[in-house]
Amino acid sequence: MRHKILDLLAERPGEFISGEQISQELNLTRAAVWKQMKGLKEAGYEIEAQTKNGYRLLASPLALDSWALARELETENLGRELYFYEDISSTNEKAKELARQRAAHGAVVIARRQSAGHGRMQRLWESPAGGLWMTVVLKPNLSLAEASKLTLVTGVAVVDALRDLTGLKPGIKWPNDILFEGKKLAGILAEVVGEWTTIQTMVIGIGVNANIERKDLSPELPAASLHDLLGRKLDLNRLAASILKYLEQGLKEFEQDGFAPLRELWLERALGIGRECAIEKGGRVYRGIIRGIAPDGELLVEAEGKEHHFSAGEVRLRAVNGEYF
Repeated sequence: MRHKILDLLAERPGEFISGEQISQELNLTRAAVWKQMKGLKEAGYEIEAQTKNGYRLLASPLALDSWALARELETENLGRELYFYEDISSTNEKAKELARQRAAHGAVVIARRQSAGHGRMQRLWESPAGGLWMTVVLKPNLSLAEASKLTLVTGVAVVDALRDLTGLKPGIKWPNDILFEGKKLAGILAEVVGEWTTIQTMVIGIGVNANIERKDLSPELPAASLHDLLGRKLDLNRLAASILKYLEQGLKEFEQDGFAPLRELWLERALGIGRECAIEKGGRVYRGIIRGIAPDGELLVEAEGKEHHFSAGEVRLRAVNGEYF
């Protein structure tokens, strides 16, 4: 019912609609209309009420909201099937469950909070209220080898959305971290669902430290928040919609033209290229210079006079001398 009321108000932006008209069109009592309006205001909607004129919608909430997010979407498929939760253990785990139940390509699981969010190598991902925690179900027309590069494609999408909406210039630390001035703003986790045979499905989790304060995160984490950097809150619905728009564009380009054009976009946004790093693999530490990524998405590091290739699933990458790129 809330969505129906919002649809009515949104059809006439800036204009008042009488409580009587709303009650007639939606078969509600005037008291029920008042109660719904009260609930919408509590949810963050800015609604003006005038005794003789009725109600008009002035602004949508900055916090995540299923109706507001749907209004912001500019995609063909991504986000059109939306699963919204106040609190969930993990959006990735829920998305995998829904994918096994044949959720559509582009379905999105989004939550205000996660209690058991995790990143690559099962590292804890703290997910308090105010962040953007979402997972996209993708059924790409790609081989498994190509689909493994979707983490890199998603990194480009997240960076471009953040740059558009904030004016900041974050970059990508291979393979899945989005950093600003050496601090992590966002992370990405792509996982395959089932066997990559006739039904090819991945879920891609995206977490952004958006409208939370740095003090809300563990002090030992090298993290940053957009709220602290900007001194204001972002519209999380617009941020989610922008990421989904760029991701859909990137996926279509990937399917049509291959990875080469997206690799160039990734390199333009990459952090650490030309800098010394340490790679931990199988108990051994390699020291070298980051040279970029190969056409197959592997990290290229020049060490001991040779070029070494590393895949994301087997290594940990860090800068040397205590720096974090």
